[in-house]
Amino acid sequence: MKMGKIRIILLIFFAVSFCLGQEISADEIMERVYSIKRPNTSIMEIKLEITRKKRNKEKTKVREFTRYEKYYDSGRYRSKSLARFIRPKIVKGTGLLSWVQKNGQTEQWFFLPKLKTAKKVKAKQRSRSFLNTDFIYEDLESRKPGLDSLVTIGTEFIDGQQCKIIMAWPKNESSYFSRKIWVSVQDWKIRKVEYYENESEKEKTLTLTDFIESNGFTTAGKMVMDRGDGNKTVMQISSFKPDIGLNEEIFSKSFLVKI
Repeated sequence: MKMGKIRIILLIFFAVSFCLGQEISADEIMERVYSIKRPNTSIMEIKLEITRKKRNKEKTKVREFTRYEKYYDSGRYRSKSLARFIRPKIVKGTGLLSWVQKNGQTEQWFFLPKLKTAKKVKAKQRSRSFLNTDFIYEDLESRKPGLDSLVTIGTEFIDGQQCKIIMAWPKNESSYFSRKIWVSVQDWKIRKVEYYENESEKEKTLTLTDFIESNGFTTAGKMVMDRGDGNKTVMQISSFKPDIGLNEEIFSKSFLVKI
């Protein structure tokens, strides 16, 4: 190997080693996750596969929905989103509207066509399952770093990505005792989350893989919420369209109840 190439390899090695050696706090890591570049608007087509195991037999239900999202540079809200189910017929029209304030608080409304009205998700309902999946309403919120006490506890590689492992304890009311979060130091994307009922009992694990890139933006293409007992929910994104024009009406409570 020529000396020139050796020098280049050594420079890259020491540069990477230097960067990785610069320790940053858990709060800064999660702030980078929270502040990562996102499209102003986006539309996703998503398929849910809900698997239930009973007496050594597995049964899987499939649901499909469209998710609309918009971020704001000014005003009270950081983002608004609408998830609207389209298949099968039994859930068609069902919707979840979420408004995330800049202070981290989230407001949610749930709509079932048979009820013909939108119901606000109350604080005590945040621990309930969302449409019988392994996701609860709280899992669908965008959690601001300041709402948790954060500590870095280690480093681990996942799918070739070096990840910092962060422990997060909620400062306010939460459905979980704590969460263990794996964050890639390459792109500040979350790769894995473990949810704990108490100090030692893990309730479920979320893994994020198959990342999709479109117009300079990246999102996890597959998310699996696994309880470890045969029960799990797979969320697969089939289409991701960032920075597409969306009418503000889509994120209103009046639009939520339209079928």
